[in-house]
Amino acid sequence: MTPPSSGTAARLGEDLATGTEHVLFSTLLGSALVPRVLRRAVLNAAGARVGSGPGTGFSLTGSPRNLTIGHGVFCNKHVSIEAVAPVSIGDGTAIGMQTLIVTSHHGIDDAGDWEREAGGRPVAIGAGVWIGARTTVLPGAVVEDGVIVAAGAVVAGRLASGGLYGGVPARRLRDLGGRVPDQNGSRGNPGSVGS
Repeated sequence: MTPPSSGTAARLGEDLATGTEHVLFSTLLGSALVPRVLRRAVLNAAGARVGSGPGTGFSLTGSPRNLTIGHGVFCNKHVSIEAVAPVSIGDGTAIGMQTLIVTSHHGIDDAGDWEREAGGRPVAIGAGVWIGARTTVLPGAVVEDGVIVAAGAVVAGRLASGGLYGGVPARRLRDLGGRVPDQNGSRGNPGSVGS
């Protein structure tokens, strides 16, 4: 048997690393049999800075060292975070089920060709934010403190503090009257935007 070429060996090594990452940070960590406190401990041991354990079905790709989750954060079921670049989530934030947070970016040049190698753009989500179910947060997005994002929105750019945002792309739908979230991120009953 001949040894694999260096290109093949590199691809095999990459596949092994990706598979190991998936088993540890998605399959095992997302299992309903693993309590939140253990999820938090595993993430912290891997280099993340996590004050609140994520929910069942949690999935992390990229580097755990790029992940920061504050205290009192609630991640519902099946939240997926791709941490190729830094992702920070502030204290008292709630993230609805099946939310996807993405940091990898492929640039497009003037001729319409896209870059084959992904670069990373950080995502920052502030304190006291409520992100509705099935929201997608795109690379480079900044969600300031006290924002509510309606279910199914696609977040790009900056969402300024104190507003309700929704749509594709997410746009400010209305002001929230300057209410500041309490220490647990609660604002009272803001209306239904999905959980």
